[in-house]
Amino acid sequence: MNGTTELPATPRRPVESRDPATGEVWRSFESPDAAAVEAAMTAARAAQPHWAAESVAHRARVIERFRRVLFARRHEVAEVIRRENGKPTEEALATEVMITLDLARFFARHAPRVLADQHPISGNIGMWRKTMTVHHDPFGVVAVISPWNYPFMLAAGLLLPALVAGNGVLFKPSEYAPSSGLLLAELLAEARLPAGLLHVLTGDGTTGAAVVEAEVDKVFFIGSGATGRRIAQSCAMRMIECVLELGGSDPAIVLADADLDNAASGIAWGRFTNAGQTCTAPKRVFVEDAVFDAFAAKLAERVRALRVGPGAAAGTDVGPVIRPAQRAAIQRQLDDALAGGANILAQAGGASGGDFFTPTLITNVTPRMQVMTDETFGPLLPLVRVRDADEAVKLANESRFGLSASIWSRNVAGARRIAARLQTGTALINDTTLAAGIAELSYGGVKESGLGHTHGAAGILSCARTRAVIADRFAGFRQPWWFGYGPRHAADLDGFLNFWHGRALGARIVGAWRSMRLLFFPERPV
Repeated sequence: MNGTTELPATPRRPVESRDPATGEVWRSFESPDAAAVEAAMTAARAAQPHWAAESVAHRARVIERFRRVLFARRHEVAEVIRRENGKPTEEALATEVMITLDLARFFARHAPRVLADQHPISGNIGMWRKTMTVHHDPFGVVAVISPWNYPFMLAAGLLLPALVAGNGVLFKPSEYAPSSGLLLAELLAEARLPAGLLHVLTGDGTTGAAVVEAEVDKVFFIGSGATGRRIAQSCAMRMIECVLELGGSDPAIVLADADLDNAASGIAWGRFTNAGQTCTAPKRVFVEDAVFDAFAAKLAERVRALRVGPGAAAGTDVGPVIRPAQRAAIQRQLDDALAGGANILAQAGGASGGDFFTPTLITNVTPRMQVMTDETFGPLLPLVRVRDADEAVKLANESRFGLSASIWSRNVAGARRIAARLQTGTALINDTTLAAGIAELSYGGVKESGLGHTHGAAGILSCARTRAVIADRFAGFRQPWWFGYGPRHAADLDGFLNFWHGRALGARIVGAWRSMRLLFFPERPV
């Protein structure tokens, strides 16, 4: 599911900035048509070479200015996010503004080093005359399609490295969060990003499809698996790359030696922050039998204590979900579980109706229930009793997703061994949900959670093409592997192999002489 919408071939319609807590529509935008997308592409294509010609250090200074602008306007940004997404202001500051500040600082400071030319040295003595240089070139114009659940931070995590690497960008924010995307672009413009380089296309799914098909050079997408597959197919047909983050159903494993109070607090926050609409939230909790009842009681206590209400209200822990359709999807999963014999162990109090969904903890679930097989993108959490860690790992790996996981144990070394057995892109020990929140760490998943990585040095390199240049220092020297085959050439070549890879001392000594002859006095062609 993840925090975005599908990209169907449907008629264009206006997109709205809507307060999920009240239903108020406070901004509306027309979806651009194909001609507008093409015009944006043309402008970005014209502006990008000038930007690419600037040094990485120059581009990094723009990102650093963006960081300073964002800090100065942080409360304004948090308010727009709260109003459009529904999350409490504290979460908007901590999980959107703060992480974006960290990302900007990381990309500004480290892009010059990561994107610098590299000069590897071959391990083969036969290449002694060669100089090798690896360059990191921009792709050209890339597409960025971002979600609504973290509409500022996740978009910035794609836009900033794409720009610092020298690309132009067609940026389609989620149709549920257009104002957050526009504000992000506004801050970049205030940081003096050159005009024409970044184009925000605030449209619906049809706009997203047009952006993908707009002859871009690479696509970055965060969203649903169904849409991700269509994007991957489109990119494969055109032989261009894509980076896809497609959500997850992250397991949390609570071992018998865990600090149960800490685990209960951490899992409660990880699952219900942002109203449960977090890709890396713990969505299936496996607890060893020896501590299941004690842990369940502690987690239930924390769920009941959550305060549900509008994000603007002081003391709110959990705000509304993004739209009525999202609430209905979560309710269907709960109904499916209850119909199959699951029990509600605890629910929070507070607001109800509208786009609010009460945080709910359930037990007695079975492996085929939707809450176990599908991504649950809302404040609903199943708790599962397991015999031991081996059963927990087995059940955790049965999911078709593999984004992140958490292990809760006082034995960190043992938890590391369990982490090595989990089929996930990231594993956390005694914490949760931070996979996309650490700027220095690459972020991505395995299996149906996606392709490629964002953030960290890997996120910078994913925005650049690698180009290698190999030069021979001596233009007039014949290469020893060129034509001129014959008995002497074959003997010298075998001697070279003995010298470089053999183990017998005598053969290596003879091989050293033959190697010198091969490299410096190769047999001339007939």
